[in-house]
Amino acid sequence: MDSALGNAWLGRGLCRIRLGDNQGGREDLLIAAALEPQRAELRSYLGKAFANVGDFAHATKELGLAEKLDPQDPTAPLYSALLNQENNRINDAIRDLEKSKALNNNRSVYRSELLLDQDQAVRSANLAGMYNDAGMPEVAEREAARAVNYDYGNYSAHLFLANSYFQLTDPNLVNLRYETATESEFLLANLLAPVSAGTLSPEISQQEYSRFFEQNKVGVASSTEYLSRGAWSEDGVQYGTFDNFNYGFEGFYRFDPGQRPNEDITERRLSLHVKTQMTPQDSGYFLIQYYKANGGDLAQYFNPNTANQTFRFDERQEPNVAFGYHHEWAPGVHTLVLGARLADNISFTNSLAPTLVAISPGGNLVGADGVAIDTTYQNRLEIYSGEVQQIFEQPNHNTILGARAQYGNFHTETFQGANASIPVFFDPEGVGRIAGEQNKDSIFRRFAVYGYHQWEVTDWLELIGGVTYDRITFPENFRSVPVSTAENTVDQVSPKAGLILQPVPDTTVRFAYAKSLGGASVDQSYQLEPSQVAGFIQSYRSIIPESVAGANVGAKFETFGVSLEQKFDTGTYLGVTGELLNSEVNRMDGTYVYDPTILPDPSTPDPVAVPSSGLRERLKYREPSLWVTASQLIGRDWSVGARYRYSQAVIDDNFVNVPDGLLITDFLPRQRLQARLNQVNLFAIYNHPCGFFAEGEALWYGQNNIGYQGTEPGDDFWQFNGLVGYRFPRRRAELTLALLNISGQNYKLNPLNIYNELPRERTLAVQFSVNF
Repeated sequence: MDSALGNAWLGRGLCRIRLGDNQGGREDLLIAAALEPQRAELRSYLGKAFANVGDFAHATKELGLAEKLDPQDPTAPLYSALLNQENNRINDAIRDLEKSKALNNNRSVYRSELLLDQDQAVRSANLAGMYNDAGMPEVAEREAARAVNYDYGNYSAHLFLANSYFQLTDPNLVNLRYETATESEFLLANLLAPVSAGTLSPEISQQEYSRFFEQNKVGVASSTEYLSRGAWSEDGVQYGTFDNFNYGFEGFYRFDPGQRPNEDITERRLSLHVKTQMTPQDSGYFLIQYYKANGGDLAQYFNPNTANQTFRFDERQEPNVAFGYHHEWAPGVHTLVLGARLADNISFTNSLAPTLVAISPGGNLVGADGVAIDTTYQNRLEIYSGEVQQIFEQPNHNTILGARAQYGNFHTETFQGANASIPVFFDPEGVGRIAGEQNKDSIFRRFAVYGYHQWEVTDWLELIGGVTYDRITFPENFRSVPVSTAENTVDQVSPKAGLILQPVPDTTVRFAYAKSLGGASVDQSYQLEPSQVAGFIQSYRSIIPESVAGANVGAKFETFGVSLEQKFDTGTYLGVTGELLNSEVNRMDGTYVYDPTILPDPSTPDPVAVPSSGLRERLKYREPSLWVTASQLIGRDWSVGARYRYSQAVIDDNFVNVPDGLLITDFLPRQRLQARLNQVNLFAIYNHPCGFFAEGEALWYGQNNIGYQGTEPGDDFWQFNGLVGYRFPRRRAELTLALLNISGQNYKLNPLNIYNELPRERTLAVQFSVNF
């Protein structure tokens, strides 16, 4: 009807690209730009089309023309930033995307405020990935959280936030502090993502997505890492997108012999992600995952020589299954449904398992002792979980409402063999002398309702409020042998409050307060409730380090956070963050009651020990910390920075029903322990457009401990790391060679301050990844 209409050629070109005809689509886009050569938008789309097929020369030319034609349009800087990132021009990419973000509101003439927030969320999410490339993970995490605040229904915002949290997790899965927030954000990203975005495996989750250039495709991605101590890991995924259906099949394997005896671990995981678009407004998501791990004592110790040499564990999840449903009623109005079946089987053997014995002649507690007993333990749990979440997004208001219900059971079997260190065990049910054998069943129930509201009062002030009610019923003791079938119920009303203040465009002040209630096990990894308030994590799997206190159930958490962030036009990024984490746990520890006055069998005059309900223990943990970060982009290729963190961890451990003045041997009923850790990280990163990159890093740790009676005085040491690598064109592959702990400096750190394990000797690391 009108062969000179540029929009018609643009529309047909995008359709042809969608059908896989890249060349024909570019020809149509070229005609559109020729017909209306002064329209910056047409030049931007043409530049993006050239970039998609790797024609960077023409892409750069067209995007440059678009920016000259309309310097106030944010589209050209956005596509230019993504192009620069693919070409290893990280600093230029950051500058372009920051410019696009600053220009975003210029589109308000023909974009609603809600759509502008969605645009800004996409820019912030991609910017987070670029900050990571420049070695600024704290800036990246803040930007990803900001993207979630702009548009809670934007999948890419949750995706980049999940990747930011993933970098904080413990590879050995001992300290699980950040696991809940990471898994929750990944689930939200998968439920909210359009099918054409591809399956969101963590292995391929950083791929850039543009709705206008989506296509059917099949891909493969993998990452292999080898450490000179004999550790290696392999993570690979094969994925495909076909119109309204996509899938991803992922396999993961890791073996690490550890850095001390009996610290080895072997992990295997198989996952299948499937997503289908049933209608333009309805999509379904399916996940099935098999997981298996076995190894030795992975806990952290101040002195590695004190690790348990007899502990061996095995864990199997066969399988965990999750079903999700997403309905978009209107732009910004989403209903999410998540259902899951969780099955976890954990077993261990330990010839030196610590066990409590209460000395109670005639039923009167006169003393207590800690002994080591040969123990075999197995726990099987099966939990069913369901959650519904409703999202309402309006120009200045976001509301999130939800409810979660979980029900399951624990089956625990234990066997403790009598040895010379304690008296013979006795069965209180009258069967006679046995060797501490138990077979127990118990239930788990949880119900939670929550509501969050975010109000953008002005362009420079956002207020966040929320409340959660949790009620959880769980086995009083299913981890500490001898176990108990008694139940415990905890409920809590948890208020949330946050503030984000931007008095000027490049200055941000954030504040958050939140209370929350922990769960029992893997049930905490499958939830949709918001994981953060004003950028501060509030959904923790644990706060007290598991290396110190083991895993706990029904822990209470309290979080305070305040942050000041400043960015300058010179490419300088400063941040000061203070955080206070509190946690309280009331738990029952398995105990044997030793009554020397009972002689059930005159022919065998040995005294006996009987399993009891246990000794009640109260743990209170407090961790104030301070972060100071400074980063600088230098020219086209360099970024440098420094980070300082101070953390003070204090734990009060009190066995409340053990009075003072008792006869105590190897058991401390009351103690207060403290650890103060200073950390400094200095780095310099070089990225050249040819694909070559290099990084140097210097780490300093200084720790002193209080309350350990001289057995753990602390440590003070430096470690130096260096790496070089090459990124292939379009980032289809990447090779990295790193030399870690160049000086071979060993260390002794108290695990009361949470940290990820460092190399204890000079280590060569090789990593190779591909993505096609």
